[in-house]
Amino acid sequence: MQVSERLQHEFFYLDSLTPADFFPEENRFYLGIDESMPWKNEKEAVIQIVHEWQPYLKELTGLFKERKNKETKPLMVKGISLFIRLLFWSNNEPTDLKNLQEKLVLFEAKPVNIVERLQFLMQRPTLYHSFIQLSELMIEQEKIFYKYMKKRVNRT
Repeated sequence: MQVSERLQHEFFYLDSLTPADFFPEENRFYLGIDESMPWKNEKEAVIQIVHEWQPYLKELTGLFKERKNKETKPLMVKGISLFIRLLFWSNNEPTDLKNLQEKLVLFEAKPVNIVERLQFLMQRPTLYHSFIQLSELMIEQEKIFYKYMKKRVNRT
């Protein structure tokens, strides 16, 4: 499948996988194939992503426990893609990897030092510390999202 220019990022080309495999909804949206926008219903989207993360969390925990770090890369890349989707979707935006760092800075709902932390994950995805960082970022972003939603409701 063709990959949208806005999803081109070398990190998400892994074996036979492409960014279109990690971000299918956004790829179809950017290519004009599908008009659905799950990120516009951010509460359901966040719940879906957090739920989708759980089996990866469990499998990665086991692999790191058995010190099979090299086997973790595909699962960590998937986990990182889920976190990036969580970050974008909880800010009511489709994932856009073009100029990723600049976009992250503009988000209102995001963890502290997100650019540096995400950079660390993407540079060293098979480290145990990266797994811990990713797990914490998923939890943080979910909490930040709900806090952000509450603040938005109180403003109106």
